[in-house]
Parts: sequence; C-alpha cells; structure tokens
Amino acid sequence: MKLFSAISLSTSMFLVSFLSAQTEPCGTDIHRQRLLQLYPENIALEESIEKNIATMPEVENRAAIYTIPVVFHVIHTNGEENISREQILDQMRVLNQDFNLLNPNLSKLRSVFKGLEADCQIKFELATIDPSGKCFDGINRVYSPVHNVHDMDNEQAKKLIYWDYKKYLNIWVVTNIIEPSSAGVILGYAVFPFNLNPNGDGIVIRHDRVGTIGTAVASDSGRTLTHEVGHWLGLFHTFQGGCANQDLVDDTPPVESTFTNANCPANGNSCNESNDKIDMWENYMDYSNGSCQCLFTLKQKTRMHNFIKQNPRSSNVSSANLLATGVSPQSVAPVADFVASSTTICAGQSIKFYDISCKSDPTAWSWTFQGASQTSASIQNPSIIYQTPGTYKVSLTVQNSRGSNTINKDAYITVLPTQAKLSPNVFETFEQGDPTTFSGNNKFTHSSPSTSRFSLYSQSAFAGSTCMRAPIVTNSGAGSVYSITLPGVDATAGTGLRFTFMVSYAQPNADVTEILRVFASTDCGGTFKQVWERSGTGLAYSGQTYTSNFKPSNSTQWRVAGLTSLSSLGLNSSKNVIFRIDVVSAGGNPVYIDNINISNFNASVANFNAFNTDVLIQPNPVNEYTELTITAPANALAEIAIYDAQGKLVSALPKEQLLAGENSVKLAPYTQLPAGVYFARIAINGNLFNKPFVISQ
Repeated sequence: MKLFSAISLSTSMFLVSFLSAQTEPCGTDIHRQRLLQLYPENIALEESIEKNIATMPEVENRAAIYTIPVVFHVIHTNGEENISREQILDQMRVLNQDFNLLNPNLSKLRSVFKGLEADCQIKFELATIDPSGKCFDGINRVYSPVHNVHDMDNEQAKKLIYWDYKKYLNIWVVTNIIEPSSAGVILGYAVFPFNLNPNGDGIVIRHDRVGTIGTAVASDSGRTLTHEVGHWLGLFHTFQGGCANQDLVDDTPPVESTFTNANCPANGNSCNESNDKIDMWENYMDYSNGSCQCLFTLKQKTRMHNFIKQNPRSSNVSSANLLATGVSPQSVAPVADFVASSTTICAGQSIKFYDISCKSDPTAWSWTFQGASQTSASIQNPSIIYQTPGTYKVSLTVQNSRGSNTINKDAYITVLPTQAKLSPNVFETFEQGDPTTFSGNNKFTHSSPSTSRFSLYSQSAFAGSTCMRAPIVTNSGAGSVYSITLPGVDATAGTGLRFTFMVSYAQPNADVTEILRVFASTDCGGTFKQVWERSGTGLAYSGQTYTSNFKPSNSTQWRVAGLTSLSSLGLNSSKNVIFRIDVVSAGGNPVYIDNINISNFNASVANFNAFNTDVLIQPNPVNEYTELTITAPANALAEIAIYDAQGKLVSALPKEQLLAGENSVKLAPYTQLPAGVYFARIAINGNLFNKPFVISQ
C-alpha cells in the first residue's frame, strides 16, 4: 500500500484544489471536506480506519461474494425524473457487471494493464423487504419538488427519506445537484465509510446518470454510479493528490489532474515519476469518459473488501441483514405483492406488472386482471393491455412448496379514454362546490398527501363566493406540496386555446415566496412535464403588501396565471391533455385559485376595469326580473354567450355595439334551464369576463 502519510494531505491540500475547480462531476471530495469541517472528530476516525486498513492482508478470491442490499429513493414531481423501474434495473445490471468483471467493454483495456483487472466479487441487489417488514420492490418514489435542486449543504432529499445505512445502500435520484463552492455540474456524490454522522450515508445521483436507457446520458454508460459506489466502499480518485499519488492504492498510476484523461488519450502520461506507467483512464475512479472505463484494479478490490470487513459496511453484508432486507430467501411460504409500471394509462396501452413477493421465492404465479383484454396470466411479470376506460382490480396468488399467498388491490388500475369527454370551453369557478368530490367528467383529483391538499374556501373569491386555496400557514410547513389534477380536455376541439386561471397571493416578506407550477400530461397522466412556473413578485398581485396569513379582500388582489397558448407547447394536438397545478410551500402564505378557464380567452383580464367596464347579474339566483348589466364606454363591441358548468355552450347572442353607460340583457329566457350553475361569458374588445349565475327550481 502507498505511504499512510498521504492521509493528512487528503484532508487538506488537494481538497482545496477541488473546491476551486470550475467543473466537478463528482462531489464526493467536496462533501467529505464539508463533513470534516462539521465533524472534526472524523479526521481521527479516518486516520484510525486507514491504519487498520493498511495492516490488513491482501484479499484473495473468495468462495462467496459479498452482497449489498440497495434502495433507490426517486424524488420527483411525476416528470421525467420519475425514472422507470426498467432504467433502475439497467443501472443494477451495469453495477453488477462492473464489480464482477463482466462488463462487455473489458476488451478496451490496454495491454500494459493486463493482469491488473479485478473481479471484485461484490454483488448489488434491490431490497425486497422495507424497514417495516413489508414486501418492497427496492424503489421508493417520493413526490417532492426538491428533486429540482438538491443542495449538498442542506441535503433536502436525504431529509425527505432515509433508511438505516447499516441495512441498505441508500441511493437518492434527483434532477440537479448544486454546491455553493462549486461552479461546475455535479453528477453525483457519495459518503465515505469513515464518517461519524451516518444519517446521510449513501449516494445522491442525477436521474440522467442512472443506467443507459430512459433519461440516461448515453456517453456516461452508467459509470457515474459505479464511480460513486467505489467511493462508498472507500476508494479515492486515481488523480487524488495529483502526481503525489494519494489514492492509497499502489497499482493505479498517478494522474496529474481531474480532467487529464477526459478524452481517453491513447498513450497519455501526465506524471513523470520513476517506473511510472501511462495514465489508467480505464479506471472507474478517473474522470474519463464512461465508455472508456472498464476496470477496478486488484489493489482497489483489496481496499474495498477491507472496508466491507469492518464497520460500518460489515453490517450491510451480514447474513442476518440479507434475510432482513429480503435479499436472501427464507424457508417459508412467499408473501404476495406486486407493482405496475403505471397505474394510470390511456385505453389501448400496455402495463407491465412486476411480482415483488418477498420472504421466499415463488415457483408459480396466478394473476387476475379485471377489465383487461387478457384477464389472467401465469408468468411472473406479465404485460397486459387495457382497452376499456374504467377503474380495475388486480389480484396475484403466489406459491412454492411451502405454501401460497394472495393479494388483492382494488381500484388499482385507472384507464382513461384516449379522447377526453370534456372539450373547450371549460370553466371551473368552484361555485358548485369542491370539484374533487364530483362524480362526472369534470372531477378534479388530489395529487398530494392528505396533509397538504387544496381545499374549498368560501371567505373570498375573484368572482362569486368560493375559490380553492392551498392553506399554507405563515412560518409553518415549508417544503410541503399542494397538488391538484384537472380532468382531461380534448385540446384538438378548439383553436387558439389557453389554460388560464386567477391567482391571489402575497409574500410575508421579500425573502420568502411560495412557488406555483403548472404541469401537463398527454399520456393520460402517466407522466407530467412542467410547462409554467411563477414565484415572488411574479406570483404576487401587483403592488402587494407584505403580510402574514394573507387573505384577498378585493378583485385587485388577483392576477391572471397560466398558459396563453397551448399550441406553442404542442399541447393543442392532444386529444386528452391533463393539467396539474402545484403549489410549493415556503411557509409563507396561502395561495388562492379561481376561475379556471380552458378556452381561447383568458380567465379574466387584469386591466378590465381600465376600460371603465363593470358586469353585474342581479338578482342572482335568476328570476323573471334578472338582468345582465354591462357598464361600458361608448362603441365597445360585446359578445355574450351562456355556458353550463361543464363548459358546454347553451346560447350565443349576436355581437352588439354597446352604448356608453349601462346596457342590459334580460336573463328570464334561461329560467327554464335545468337547475345548476351557469356562466355568462362576456367578451368586450377581445377581453373576457366570466360571470356565474344560478338557476334554482
């Protein structure tokens, strides 16, 4: 092994150079330095462990390999970052090939390094039992906006979900990783085995660096996680300390700097040490292109095995833990369970079902699929097509020689029509009540936990008497997400469509702001893509007054929000576009929403009053004396139409040139309509106003 005196340098000198680097694909050294600053006692622990490692014997080939249980925590908001099970399984394939010398690109190893390549005899398996003892597929999907920016200082993702590091290798999947001291892109980072603060133990990685399929960057070849697992098992970079050669492994040639071998130079030799070999860009612990990397060395294998043999990694591979996490089967009957690749699809699409039964391995499977084209199957992981819209039950019975077990999941699969029942114009003013309680095509759905949901609010509204509110309390609940999903709309049934709504919000102070985001799905809710976002003064009403526990008191405290053009985003070609509205809490103030409108007009216009225009319907509910009164300037061109609550056109009046002052239209002809809420849509000079009225019988 290389001289142990390198350890003191590893905690100071070369880390300074990393912190000043302009690009840092791996943030492990930065994170390590931060932990050393927060917990200086880690320095003594690291030196003690390294001394112990240095005295351990060389590791020969083992009769049995080490197996490590893995859990992926996928942090997402139902966007592309919510990567598929197939993508995660692909990454597991890469890991197991790389650590067992089964990688197909081993042929790239240059002859000078032949004989140094190591079968590390380390296997990784997704855990099949969670900490509560229930069956589990190895993937936690956690709905949270922190996937967008995971700050290495705050480590928000780890605060959301974390499992016992002595049992599981925790891997958090996020969209972006930032670190204030690094100006570059960070693809992933790991925690070394020498750490007295284990609550963050594991690996954080970007979703586009997981595996080789799906959202993965092809050139990476899935090697970012191989690299980070190397750190998690005690390996340093091959360029650690530059030509001073401080990776504490003596069969890896020294490398001058981080990106010396980025392009895998054929005979590059960045250091001129005695008996030095050319740079080993094939090594997984370099910063070379992932497609070039193809080996761990024999001495790197020795170092990883020696870390596995002592705390804290020894508990991960213990026989008791492999049983507890479901990696090793027990001599019992299996416990049935399953997951699906998606639980919401369009009619005609296929769903892949995965058997995740635990405790022991089944030898036979019996599936029942209510409402599917194929109602039964006897293979482990069937793919099933659903043609008919509806909500359906799925059942699975598994068995082996020790017994059988059955699980039923009612209303597990939702199949939506390829063409939505609703078509523009679609309005929702919440005057009929909470749309999440509706039973028809205009039903909304809560998409967030019961602890953070939108609710009907009757103390204020932009129009009428009710609106929806994300009930955020000032100085409470930061990080919670309030999410509501709208019913699907056939966007091909209109032209010039917009998705707009009125929002009311005020910041409690200049430093705190909620975030409002709009997502859209064109695959019946299978995946959502963010299409709009506002926060701070971009979300708050014009001329806001900083206040706590804000409640709007008049129409000037509302503003138009949303998409002014569906066609610009390509959404106008979808026969079933589904919108979702999210509010991310900063513990600031409630956010209010009213007058949702999918049509070729805005929900309302902020400058409507600037036209000296007013619209009244009195009395309301409608009777034989009710009038729609429009106060307008002279020569304004008005277009009036009546819609029902589902956005269906009831009647359209001819365009009319308004007189200066009051103009009235009798609503008595509409008293014979069925009881319910209706809307008068008044377009004046291209500006839209929706006014609800009630017909009661």
